[in-house]
Amino acid sequence: MIHKKIATRIMLALSLGVVWNAAGAVDSSENYTKIITGEESDLNLVRGDKSSDNRLLVIGGQGYGIWGAQNNAVEGDANNNLVTYNNPYSEEKKNDFRSLTGGSSWQNDANNNVVEVISGKILSEITGGEGVNHANNNRVILEKDYQGTSEIIGGKSGRQANNNEIVINSSGDIHGIIAGQIFFWKNLGVDLSEVEATSNTVTINAPITVYRGIAGGRVQDYIQNNYDAFEHPLENVSFNQVKKGNTLNINTFGVVAGNIYNFENINFNLPKQLEDKAMLTLTKNEVTDLTGSKIVAHVAGDTNVTGPTKIVLLDKKQGELIMKDATTRNQLTVTQGVSRVTSLKMQTEDNDIVLYINGTPATDTTEPATKPDETTKPDKPATDTNEPATKPDETAKPDKPTTDTNEPTTNSGETTKPDTPSNNTDSVFHHGDPLMEQTKSLVETAVAMASFTNKGADSVAETMASSVKAVIAKNNGNDSPFFNSTLFALKYETGSHIKTYGSTTQIGFGMQREKANGTVTFAPFMEYGVGKYSSLVDSGVRGDGDIHNFGGGMLVRYDTNTGAYYEGALRVGRISGDYRGVFTVGGPQAVSFDSDATYVTSHAGVGYVKPLSDTTTLDTYGTYFYSHTGGDTVRLSTGETYDFDAVDSHRLRVGTRYTKDFSNHHAVYAGLGVEHEFDGEAIAYYDGASTPSPRLKGTSGLIELGWSHNVGKARSTYQQIGVTGWFGRERGITAHANFGWVF
Repeated sequence: MIHKKIATRIMLALSLGVVWNAAGAVDSSENYTKIITGEESDLNLVRGDKSSDNRLLVIGGQGYGIWGAQNNAVEGDANNNLVTYNNPYSEEKKNDFRSLTGGSSWQNDANNNVVEVISGKILSEITGGEGVNHANNNRVILEKDYQGTSEIIGGKSGRQANNNEIVINSSGDIHGIIAGQIFFWKNLGVDLSEVEATSNTVTINAPITVYRGIAGGRVQDYIQNNYDAFEHPLENVSFNQVKKGNTLNINTFGVVAGNIYNFENINFNLPKQLEDKAMLTLTKNEVTDLTGSKIVAHVAGDTNVTGPTKIVLLDKKQGELIMKDATTRNQLTVTQGVSRVTSLKMQTEDNDIVLYINGTPATDTTEPATKPDETTKPDKPATDTNEPATKPDETAKPDKPTTDTNEPTTNSGETTKPDTPSNNTDSVFHHGDPLMEQTKSLVETAVAMASFTNKGADSVAETMASSVKAVIAKNNGNDSPFFNSTLFALKYETGSHIKTYGSTTQIGFGMQREKANGTVTFAPFMEYGVGKYSSLVDSGVRGDGDIHNFGGGMLVRYDTNTGAYYEGALRVGRISGDYRGVFTVGGPQAVSFDSDATYVTSHAGVGYVKPLSDTTTLDTYGTYFYSHTGGDTVRLSTGETYDFDAVDSHRLRVGTRYTKDFSNHHAVYAGLGVEHEFDGEAIAYYDGASTPSPRLKGTSGLIELGWSHNVGKARSTYQQIGVTGWFGRERGITAHANFGWVF
């Protein structure tokens, strides 16, 4: 990649007259307002000093509880607190705490709190935010060195617990997980219709055992002196109150839980390395109700599967698995990276949800897990018959689930690479299968890089030759340095559309030689460009990225004594672009990549400058532009490797420019032109299939206005500024500035 930081600062400082300060290293250390280092038992309770905006670091001690903030005041909130717990546990020190809470308000709200456990042991409960009215946008993160069997709760309140997040990066045992929890107490004056526990997220990145269960939303009837997270669930709450938008992300094999509750979205993100066990195993002998749930399996683009392979996504050990909707059966959406997607009818084998990769599609013979006339309320959990032997706040570890989770979920021959897929399961993804329409967004990057390359060629052709000639004339025909810069903001129709913003700058040395029938001008130069782009394709996917180029070239122009002229230029360099986007088909997936390529451009033009009077001229011209932006092989962040073809651009432009001199030092010009792009197509290939192909092909018009200034001998400089408006295939505006000086 081009060294973007150095080149950007040098060239933009020249083009804009702004010196960029060197960026210092980002201070990654937290600005904590309170640090707890004690190791004595008399700590007991640890609190932040304010009701909100505390930043508390606990690196030692033991006691009853930790609160980033605890606000008991009427109308008082406990918002925007951070608690970081990094207190490695040892049996010798017994340095643990019973509970850990980011922010607690006994009267009002606890929003936007963060709890991060880097290491150590919490015995009973970890809660992001606990508020009587609202507990929204709280976050709990358990890093790999967390110890304990506590309950993990994102947000807990009596009215609303929305948009909370729990991220589990540690393996081991956890008592229970609830992203959004409501304790409904009608004596508080809250109507049940006001209760919400929605749009919460649980992400599990390591194999864990969750004894009681994992819930996206949970509503319980408040019972005096009973705050158990899984007891007394309310039955008469709707899908929109307790399930809508709740998301469970399983990103590893070997997750074991009693049950799962109230998730609208369940995403199985298969690791690149497949294993012979289920991704999620459920052990409780109770109903698992997936009515209305959207289940997605993401297969990494570089997953190496050599034959028909069976993946157990969900293994239901006991109890009933319900997968039905009011009118249609659930669908299993499977994506391969962000490149392919298929939707299979939801099916089970022996009460498992399974997926076959790289096999032969077979006939669907399986009925839904429950018959259509069987109705089960989606939000009514069955009675928990496998409660742990001890309460979560007791030091003894709860009983293990009834199923022995230390054994493989099934025999390896039953879960990986069977001889043939079962006849009730479709197989997915074969070499050459079509790619999704949204992959067009990826190759819009190549189109943006090609258009960026073209803008550099335009800058050379449109203004450089005239400014070089003027600078040399100012210096009485002697060789002179020059500076040429163009800023642009343009939109291109490509079958979808791309917007580009940036600048391209050339610095060089102009030389002129007199011939018998005219004058030859030479101008070797170096160039640098920097900018951004955004693309939006018909599928709704937006891509964004940065573009940089660095190179050099030569401009040659021959002006005859009769007014005719001939011009040509060659540019060579390297261009870099990156891509960032979120693909939406099959569930949101972020994707990114970097690309580098060599570019070569040239142009050849002819024109004729006709004097209309002593102070006016008319320049009529025709120019052919060619550019080649090389291909590249890139690896997406989702695992796929794409081969990008080169992009070739062929443009023909004709136009005329009228110039009026007002004095020996000032002139203005205006012009019209039309340009046609004959090609500019981009395409990429993945696993035997090609992406949709955006292209720059089409016709555009231009209108230009400008002013130039020749400074007198006391200050031997030349300046020109101008603006060009584009319409048609290419729409927007470019502005340029040219400077020359004589030493």
